Amino acid sequence: MAGQSSASPFLFINKKPTLTSRTRSFDISSPVTDGIAIINIEGDNSFRLISANQPFLKNIIDQERDPIGSHIENIYWGDNVEDNRLQDQLEKSYASKEPLAFIWQLSILDEMQTLLCKVIPLRNKEGEVAQITITTADFEDTENLEIEVERYNYYDELTGLPNRFQLFEQLKDNISTDKSQFSGFINHQGTEAAILFINVKKLQRVNESYGYAQGDNALKTVANLLKETIHENAFLARFGNDNFVIFLSGEHFGNVKQEAKTLAQSIHHNFATKPLNTKYDLRLSVSIGIASGNANEKTIEQLMQNAHIALKRNNDISSNQTIIFNEDLKIQAATKLRLETEFREALDADALELHYQPLVNLQNGMISGFEALARWNNSKRGTVSPLEFIALAEEAGLIIQLGEWALNTACMQLKSWIDNNPMASSLFMAVNVSSSHILTGNIAAMTRDALAKSGLSGPNLKLELTESTIMENSDIARNIFLDLKAHGVSLAVDDFGTGYSSLSYLSRIPADTIKIDRSFISKIDTSDEGLNIIRVIIDLAKSLGMTIIAEGIETRAQMIKLQQLGCHYGQGFLFSKALTASKIPDFISNQPFKKMIK
Repeated sequence: MAGQSSASPFLFINKKPTLTSRTRSFDISSPVTDGIAIINIEGDNSFRLISANQPFLKNIIDQERDPIGSHIENIYWGDNVEDNRLQDQLEKSYASKEPLAFIWQLSILDEMQTLLCKVIPLRNKEGEVAQITITTADFEDTENLEIEVERYNYYDELTGLPNRFQLFEQLKDNISTDKSQFSGFINHQGTEAAILFINVKKLQRVNESYGYAQGDNALKTVANLLKETIHENAFLARFGNDNFVIFLSGEHFGNVKQEAKTLAQSIHHNFATKPLNTKYDLRLSVSIGIASGNANEKTIEQLMQNAHIALKRNNDISSNQTIIFNEDLKIQAATKLRLETEFREALDADALELHYQPLVNLQNGMISGFEALARWNNSKRGTVSPLEFIALAEEAGLIIQLGEWALNTACMQLKSWIDNNPMASSLFMAVNVSSSHILTGNIAAMTRDALAKSGLSGPNLKLELTESTIMENSDIARNIFLDLKAHGVSLAVDDFGTGYSSLSYLSRIPADTIKIDRSFISKIDTSDEGLNIIRVIIDLAKSLGMTIIAEGIETRAQMIKLQQLGCHYGQGFLFSKALTASKIPDFISNQPFKKMIK
């Protein structure tokens, strides 16, 4: 996500409160005049000071004991003026996980000091607040200080737009204010209103391709583009990261539903036609969720939630268009949440299983390996489609756990077949890897662990990554591939032909195998175009010394044409569906597909 960077959430993670004097408390060079402190989280509303510099420590009047290592609530600040002020603000920031600023007045040696205090939560990779940074700065101009606090707490520093706190406070204040006293958006009785929840797509790719400075510039341009598009009476806010919200009130628009639709169309048009950066010709798209209805003190948050539900549905189907909320979406969201809970429980209880689809040598009919495919038989719903629960695992942050389970289970299963049947010793097991495994960088270590635990040899394992996953993370993927290749593990490009299909990237990635997507195989006996595409892919792979697997073979005619084109391996219902582990030993021993090959 784009946005101005802040301190790393891991920067102080290993610091311990072991310092014993204020001069050693925090090693920051003398030119630093602002106070700086690091706070550890020790349970809810328990905050321990672990590091601080001298400008921060001068606000503490207890000279007899070192404050480093003490809890914030036990430290004497000034002459007991607003002693609980910092504790209260830490609790507020910790609960919201958001930075905030406040004015802190302390009496130090009978001299009143006014400080601008900023509280910045530092999150770990799971999104939880691990530590909190505090900065303090002396201010004498109280009027400007209040303006600074207002700006910091209620406006986005990067874009200058109101932030989510300003959005909610503005709306709630307007809702609860009588129309006769306030000419804002809506009165306390409510009025028709519409909310557009906007997600800017693929900003992270801008960061990765051109750097965070360009990502920040793109976000600022997005904000300006939205400001140019909306009516002056519309309220625009940056909700967070790559999300924006627009509020339309019936006080200013005769038909807010139609106005919201028209505005969404204009936004899509502008994003499609106007580059965000002329140097790089950056063009981003947006997904928009719209909700409309009567907005009053009781319904405004529900209206916001409904717009977000519509946006989530939009993102679920990878759409760059607009979805308007209806009650069916709410039911679908609730159903999805229940399904996510059930999937999490099934994963924790080891209630999923792997099925194995044979990969057949098209020249002799021998089984060369198997692809491990996850299956979930839900006790309440029956069989759940892998497309559904794998997407669910990605969204819920469970894909790493699912992948680790599948890799370990598949490796142990193949090792068991090899131990019980010498004919299985040359087989390989293909396991799918998600983009999350690449981004976290743990797939190499996870693979080494799976091989070590199972006793399986590296050459018996093939990892499959989709073409889009490789291209979107090409530099990271290449280094990981090289690490895995050193352990003998082979690598396959899955769904080849559906994405970039670039010779240049294939020559840079040390993959061994190309898997031709089933969408091409289905056209091979009905279209010359499909046949020609497959011929080109096979020739490309062979020129790079790669083997080819065709997936989704369903007819004998498809198999024969693939043989004639020189395709090495195939899988699909012509041979077998994915089978339970108990049925595989007989397949290995009997080799039932040899009779299909002439």
